Amino acid sequence: MPTPHTPFTHALVPYDGSEPARAALTLAIALATRGATLTVATILDEATAIAQSASAMTAYDPTPLMDVLDDQGLALLDDAVAQCRTAKVVPGVDMVHDTPVGGILSAVVRHACDLVIMGTHARTGIARTFLGSTTEGVLRASQVPVLTVRTVDRIDAAPLATALVAVDDSEPADAALAVAAMLARRSETQIVVCHAIDTARLYQNAAAYGFAPEHIAEMRVKGTALVQRALAHASLASDTPVAIIEGDPAIAVIVAAAERHATIIVVGTHGRRGLRRFFLGSVAEGIVRTSDIPVLVVRGKIPAFPKERRCGQ
Repeated sequence: MPTPHTPFTHALVPYDGSEPARAALTLAIALATRGATLTVATILDEATAIAQSASAMTAYDPTPLMDVLDDQGLALLDDAVAQCRTAKVVPGVDMVHDTPVGGILSAVVRHACDLVIMGTHARTGIARTFLGSTTEGVLRASQVPVLTVRTVDRIDAAPLATALVAVDDSEPADAALAVAAMLARRSETQIVVCHAIDTARLYQNAAAYGFAPEHIAEMRVKGTALVQRALAHASLASDTPVAIIEGDPAIAVIVAAAERHATIIVVGTHGRRGLRRFFLGSVAEGIVRTSDIPVLVVRGKIPAFPKERRCGQ
């Protein structure tokens, strides 16, 4: 039986030697063995080195520090290449001098990548709010899908085998389902489509605004109809497995994925920024921070895919 191809043609993996980055590289190698071209990029933030080389009292030539930074970058790339070659994968490499998010996004454009694979530390609470996250920044700005992973332990040997796709009535959800449909056609991915009814928010809003909440059974009927419309829009079969789930959306999606033995979660995001994002939150980011299986995040625009390629070709 031929090995299913990955539908992505060129993946970029930002690599800094951390455990999440190693997990991302492991996942990227799994896709590269199925036909994807792989580029490993190390991002060197020279502005930080220059700032550290100056003080209020003295200033000195930052060149030695920058040379050390370059040596560290080369060592990281050598480490990544060695891991790839163990799996008989020959990657391209790129050492980028830029801020982390800007460097990653520029490398995506420069190498014409159609996928970014990143590890995430899954920071939560105060640490995440104030420290920020390179992965989070890329998720907000990337024009191509971003595949995130927290740990190597839950990377399946066939990472695209079963995809749980979270959908709602939004353009990002349409984009996520379009990507999932492409996975089904080109990688023989089994698709499960789920729609979450946020029961907690439903009752909170009813209490706050003084109206009777809709009956959950009615919400499930509406959710099922929404999913069927989405399936038709994505040209997926009407008998595609569907799960209507309840509870906090991010948690419910992760639980549903575990119950259905999914190897990957696919979700759309608006890529909100600033105060609007801070107060509204994001289901996609909640899933990325807490899922123990890879999460493929697609922004609100349906990506343009290369020419159709059949499995085994």
